[in-house]
Amino acid sequence: MRAILKAIWRVLPPLLVALLYVDLLTSPFVARMGVSNTGERDPRALPPDEVKMLVALSDSKFRKGEFKEALGPALKLYNSYPENPVYLQRLADIYNRLGQYKEEAATWEQFLQHAPVPVEGCPQIAKAYEKLGKRKEAINAFERCLAFDTTEPDSLFFLAHALEMEQQFDRAEKLYGQCVSISAKYSDCELGVARVLFRRGRAVQARKMAGEVLAYSPNNTDALLVMALVNWSQGNLAEARRILERAVKLSDRYTDLYLVLGKIAERQGDARLARASYAHVLELDPDNAEVPHHWLPSSRRP
Repeated sequence: MRAILKAIWRVLPPLLVALLYVDLLTSPFVARMGVSNTGERDPRALPPDEVKMLVALSDSKFRKGEFKEALGPALKLYNSYPENPVYLQRLADIYNRLGQYKEEAATWEQFLQHAPVPVEGCPQIAKAYEKLGKRKEAINAFERCLAFDTTEPDSLFFLAHALEMEQQFDRAEKLYGQCVSISAKYSDCELGVARVLFRRGRAVQARKMAGEVLAYSPNNTDALLVMALVNWSQGNLAEARRILERAVKLSDRYTDLYLVLGKIAERQGDARLARASYAHVLELDPDNAEVPHHWLPSSRRP
């Protein structure tokens, strides 16, 4: 049956796969699934009607955003069928919505062990580790995700980005480059290369790559940020500010844009703009540690 399910999983969307699992668990197959190799019935197996009810209840609560209420039936299904990837996936999704990232990561680990197509747990497993602040575990998970398919652009990007954040620029640039070679206009990877080039002092090349992205995606705020940084590094504060003021109109929830705009405003002596930019950063991210201390509210200064 695992070979059949693996084939199904590859070609059907997750919701339809879930419905197929429900059909399997509530059909004559359930007798075989609840029986061990010795012929003894697994004591954890639930009656088909109860399985159907728990699936419907958990799904209904999940769709309504009532994640705490969705957790109970999802756990009961998991405890009865701990190797069922559909139930593991739903349980991990609920933990994610509840902010229980430790439990989410552990559930995705089980999913990777038992799912016929474990890559379906990517990049969620690594993202859960990132939210826990476990960068080493996150990179390890991104490595495992890439190993499932070394030509998958998304997997290349996620690992490269994690390595970039850890300042492992050599490998990050290589992986970003592989991503671009596979998917020529994957802007996130192109801009990853541009950022690494910029951090290595190769501003001219960084500008060129960011410009190539803007040629086909003129409102790409990541590309605009790179262009602003390049201009700032070359002493062209006015142009950097102009680019950032345009970018924040396109995305007023992008904290990095406001951080850089605030720093440029400071250097231009524009205290009003600097104060407003940093205040907006703190509205979006109250724990942001990159806002200069002298612009923090007095209650938050060290």
